[in-house]
Amino acid sequence: MQAEVFDVVIVGAGVIGHSIAYKLKRSDPGLKIAVLGDPMNSLMASRAAAGMLAPFCECQKGDRFFRFCRESLEKYPAFVQELSTLSGVPIHLSTAGSVMPAKSVGDQWQARLEFFHQENIRHEIWSVEKVREKLPDFADDCGEVIWVAEGQVNNRQLHDALVAASSKLGIRILPSNATGFRHDPSSIQAVVTDAGLVAGSKFVLAAGSWSLPLGEGLGLSLPLKPIKGQMCRVQVAEGRLDYTIHGIMTYVAPWGEGNGLILGSTMEDTGFNPVVEEDVIQGLIDRAAEILPFLKEAPLVESWTGLRPAAEDLMPIMGASTRYENLFYSTGHYRNGILQTPNQADYLAGAILGGLRESIPEFDPARYDL
Repeated sequence: MQAEVFDVVIVGAGVIGHSIAYKLKRSDPGLKIAVLGDPMNSLMASRAAAGMLAPFCECQKGDRFFRFCRESLEKYPAFVQELSTLSGVPIHLSTAGSVMPAKSVGDQWQARLEFFHQENIRHEIWSVEKVREKLPDFADDCGEVIWVAEGQVNNRQLHDALVAASSKLGIRILPSNATGFRHDPSSIQAVVTDAGLVAGSKFVLAAGSWSLPLGEGLGLSLPLKPIKGQMCRVQVAEGRLDYTIHGIMTYVAPWGEGNGLILGSTMEDTGFNPVVEEDVIQGLIDRAAEILPFLKEAPLVESWTGLRPAAEDLMPIMGASTRYENLFYSTGHYRNGILQTPNQADYLAGAILGGLRESIPEFDPARYDL
């Protein structure tokens, strides 16, 4: 491991890290690329997410962050098709859209509609009668529903496909835990791992919440913290729900192909705490059952915790370091890492290869002197 020098070493083995490697290798097949990271830590966001592709329901204003997310949603169908074909791994992608019941949106109903009109977002208002027709399992008191043209992806399949594609493209996957860096004041020479040194010419820090302790080894103070989210999956008959449900304090996302429904999620500022609490999971089920009463009887398949990497301003940290000439970042994606995956891969590949058309100041590491 010590003798080989990679062109690009990516620290972080989740969808963010692997998608950057994938895009780089597709852009320049001659690049020698390594992706490394402890599988457990690296995947506390990638495989813990629900896979919602929901810039319209998630965002509140039409700023640069919103436009970046919207661009990424538009890239998803072609991204998934190309990735699935190359990897041989099927990826469930739904473009059925999202629904926002009046019952769970509350006093935000009019504000949501105004935002959708202002940003020319395709949406419909479904009357109570249409809700009964299209969503017969909804509770009687859900009221009208806003349908929005969004998507949803099985993020575990997405990650599986990215890992398989990396292998097929000749990207070196090193399941080692990164513990630090060999560096001088202006550049990095290697990543220190529990299996030895991994040397490279350029480095990408894409380790989600674990970017924080790794940055400390470089003398960097990344303004990141993990935001815990407890979630669960219940088994229901296929076709029972085709849409993602958004509301205050709860969401329901179908994973398709018999994989049931994902219910989430909490937002807990409790550090690196992976504990799953039974009463919290039951609370998620109870709230979701206010919209879909049949969930009260649905078998619980699994429950888990994810750790979302949140920056102080809740914007991603992406682009070239101002402190190290050969370091790049893609972290701090918070609640939208899966959604942003294809667009951030293009963005980072452009930054690393020198073809970035537009640097986004709101995402620039320079705003935190990184």
